[in-house]
Amino acid sequence: MKRIILSESSYDFKYKSILSQLEDFQVIEGGFFKLLKILATRKSYYHIRYIKYRGKIVTVLSYLIIALLAKLSGSKIIWSCHNIYEHNFNSKRYNDFLRILLAKISYKIVVFHQDLKPYLPKSSEQKIYVASFGNYKEFIEKQTEQNKEFQQQYKNWLNLQNINSPDLVSISAAKSNSLDYFMPKLNDNYNFLVIAPNVPFNINLESNNIFIYNNSFVKAEIKNILRNSKNLIGIITHNNISVPTSIYLFASYGVPVIVMDISPLNSLVKDFGIGEIVKTQNDINSSIKKIKKNYNSYQIKCEEFISINSWDNSRETHKSIFK
Repeated sequence: MKRIILSESSYDFKYKSILSQLEDFQVIEGGFFKLLKILATRKSYYHIRYIKYRGKIVTVLSYLIIALLAKLSGSKIIWSCHNIYEHNFNSKRYNDFLRILLAKISYKIVVFHQDLKPYLPKSSEQKIYVASFGNYKEFIEKQTEQNKEFQQQYKNWLNLQNINSPDLVSISAAKSNSLDYFMPKLNDNYNFLVIAPNVPFNINLESNNIFIYNNSFVKAEIKNILRNSKNLIGIITHNNISVPTSIYLFASYGVPVIVMDISPLNSLVKDFGIGEIVKTQNDINSSIKKIKKNYNSYQIKCEEFISINSWDNSRETHKSIFK
């Protein structure tokens, strides 16, 4: 008989790459009430991938109901702590409260870097497993959906700058970002492409060397940008204490990164040598120059990073969690 994993959030490429290779498991995705019905009648794993906000009171009640039904049915709650501060939460204090609550009711907790562990209660230390996500090249290479609007605007921008490809690129749909941290100090000689679908920006651009596209998702075009741009550098603007997908995306294509001095990004860059950390805004341009000067050595580090943080290694960690 297959063991059941219940998930409110649809499983994306990351988790499908892990769980599809695990034997004797069936993943059931669905709405809250559908999964509660299964949870109440069948021993299973309830996998919380993201904290779902349903209002201050209802959110807490929903997780208490999940905990109660899990206890009655002999099920186990697995929580993947992607972000210490969720993208869509206005109150950090309330986010902290929910994080403590989920740590309390969870059987096992998955974090994606050891730097996230101190943000969880000490009483949960024995529950925590550190995993990683691997190569995103396979996922990006399969994307075929084209964005004609982006293609035209991007082509116009390249022609305006009289270039074939940008020097810098930022790719992220996360609402928590510090793009404005990089803008004021960026050298006008560097051409910067920002793809941020559905992310609102209040940035007054006075230079044509920066192109921001945030109207909708860009899929097929990204692989061509990452494949064909020479000496491209990835700018990671996350500031919510998380391991963003983009760091694996860039490394998968051998693209070094620049990050702010924020955990765990600073630890990943320092430990694996896949880019540079900017401690102040004045470090931005010197970091770009350093990477461009030693580009091949950073590319080698990116390959090593992806090899160590592979799907296979993450799968072995998850085997010990879903058992």
